Amino acid sequence: MIFFGSKGKSISGHVIEGLQCPNCENEQFITFGLLRYFHLYWIPTFITSKKVGIECTHCKKTLIGKELPNDLAKQIKNTVYNPKNTLPMFSGLIIIACLALTLSYSLQQNGLQEVAYIEQPVINDLYIVNFTKIFTEADPKYKYGLIRIKQISVNRVTFQVSQVAYNKASGVRKDIEENKALADSYYDDEPLSFDIKQLKLMKDSGAIYSIERL
Repeated sequence: MIFFGSKGKSISGHVIEGLQCPNCENEQFITFGLLRYFHLYWIPTFITSKKVGIECTHCKKTLIGKELPNDLAKQIKNTVYNPKNTLPMFSGLIIIACLALTLSYSLQQNGLQEVAYIEQPVINDLYIVNFTKIFTEADPKYKYGLIRIKQISVNRVTFQVSQVAYNKASGVRKDIEENKALADSYYDDEPLSFDIKQLKLMKDSGAIYSIERL
């Protein structure tokens, strides 16, 4: 489940003078800010609204937002809201950005690694593939399967083809994780052969989804 919502936070400000309280005519007030923010899993993600107000030190009468003169409200905002108390309200965005950068870097490194696997194939390398881009008679509903390198010659790579296919690549990956894909009985007896140079084109076209080297 994804937990999200909106919360509020009060920020204390400084004492100001010179403005008369409409209730008791006192001229001393405490400034404050009312900040609302969106949270994801209770982590502040971004600010949704910022208001300021003043409270009479004598009768506790409060004036908030549009009840204050514009110049005074702007002055209080500049004083109450500073990087120290507003930046933490963007913690969620910072975390999301860091995760996105980490994922992007990981995908880039994985892509470079798979290019290296294709350029220097090794027996028993496992290729998660899209059967519909390899076999014309493949079922488009269950298009993800596995081919395993069985033999390598100077210019060609011979694969074994899995007897099972899935509607998602995760099904194939699960078979790899559970070591089902290591058994010869997992594959059909009919071999499949490609020119080594053709493998890169298959990766670029999406016929090869990913490569695992155990």
